[in-house]
Amino acid sequence: MFGPLPTLHKIALVAAALLVFVGMGLWVGVMPEIPLNVRVGLVTGAAVGVAAAFALVHDFHQRQSRPARARRRLP
Repeated sequence: MFGPLPTLHKIALVAAALLVFVGMGLWVGVMPEIPLNVRVGLVTGAAVGVAAAFALVHDFHQRQSRPARARRRLP
């Protein structure tokens, strides 16, 4: 989705996505209105976070490889 990023930015984006979704899973797990265990909320949040992080940093466009250009050397 974001295309080719430097490694540090990819790591930061994955960490942010995991943090947000694990926090949301924790929040859903501690709500008394929803009958869900906290552990299940954390695991579900982590799974959704991993899927979201993959979707954010993966490049879904297929790159077409070009043939290498030959350099001409002058005699």
